[in-house]
Amino acid sequence: MLVAPAFLSLSTIQAVARTNARCITTTRCTQNAAASAGFNPKRHSDELRAWLTKHGALDTDWPIKIRAERYVEGSPRPTEANKKLIHFQRHGQGYHNLIYVLMAEQGNAVEDIYDTDPKKNPFVRPELVDSPLTSLGREQCLAKRELAQKLNPELIVVSPLHRAIQTAQLTFADCLGDVRFVAHDLCREELGLLVCNKRRPLSETIREFPHVEFSLTSGEEDSLWQPDERESPVDKSKRIYGFLTNYIQHLPEREIAVVGHSAYFFNMCNTVLDCGDDEELASWFGTSEIRSMVLSFSEDKAEES
Repeated sequence: MLVAPAFLSLSTIQAVARTNARCITTTRCTQNAAASAGFNPKRHSDELRAWLTKHGALDTDWPIKIRAERYVEGSPRPTEANKKLIHFQRHGQGYHNLIYVLMAEQGNAVEDIYDTDPKKNPFVRPELVDSPLTSLGREQCLAKRELAQKLNPELIVVSPLHRAIQTAQLTFADCLGDVRFVAHDLCREELGLLVCNKRRPLSETIREFPHVEFSLTSGEEDSLWQPDERESPVDKSKRIYGFLTNYIQHLPEREIAVVGHSAYFFNMCNTVLDCGDDEELASWFGTSEIRSMVLSFSEDKAEES
């Protein structure tokens, strides 16, 4: 049974946010700070890859191959028609993350985030629907603003969950009014069961974030989220693949920011993207981390019979 050790002590998260403020790819900095708290990101990534393998998520042969390479700060934006420069950012600390931490500090750690008992698993409590950012989470996002000022996204795509939209508007505040912010259902976190991943009614979200376009979301109520059915790793991979090949690949913009979630990005890097031998590029995203990649799309040249 896997525990979700993505949530560190508050002091460690604060240290990570300060350390990573100037990093273009912040995984190594995050791992160094996290290790001091007893959380081993590499072991966690290895465990999750084993879990994805067990559920068949690593066995798909995608028709369109997507190669991911680390973007080096200062390098020119790719101009090839089949390439995009994408800045992926995980959201800052949400209230569901904070409660997880507090339960662990009180000696009542969550053993299974997919337990349906709200007394054992706060992630299924109705009070945590569409969990927003904590005060610390907002600080983490603001700490990334200096880095974001060095980037030049022509479009900012966000998960329609509040913590992701808040992260985008805080980190990319200098883009407001000049760059479109678009919410897309295909880049939201794992669907089903976990109430923290259930979207609030769309009318509420539109009132709170009037600068965001919501035409690519599922409607007033969250019809994609089911209380008793968890999205499988394979289905999540298919959703990610569709997002990248049916949407991102065909956008006219060459440089794009995508603000979303840790489990989604980990699945993306390990089941849909080809990160080559760069284990760090495919590792778990730190809180509010920005990881920049050049994605290359190519059709599968399978031999015809």
